[in-house]
Amino acid sequence: MKALRVRVEHGRIVGEAPAGLPDGEFEVCLADDDDALSDAEVASLNEALRRGFAAISAGRFRPAADVIADLRGR
Repeated sequence: MKALRVRVEHGRIVGEAPAGLPDGEFEVCLADDDDALSDAEVASLNEALRRGFAAISAGRFRPAADVIADLRGR
């Protein structure tokens, strides 16, 4: 996983998105240094995120709206 390098200007985050991200709005959560995750948990989380980003890059995903519509139809 690649980190995003941004800066804050007048209370707004400014930076460049990595190649391959679609246009639109995203919710970004910053990790706390004191999140109480063990090193093994952090490694597991990072691996899950890496696999998820790889799947998205390879086109293996479904839009959330489709998943929600399927769940509501059950």
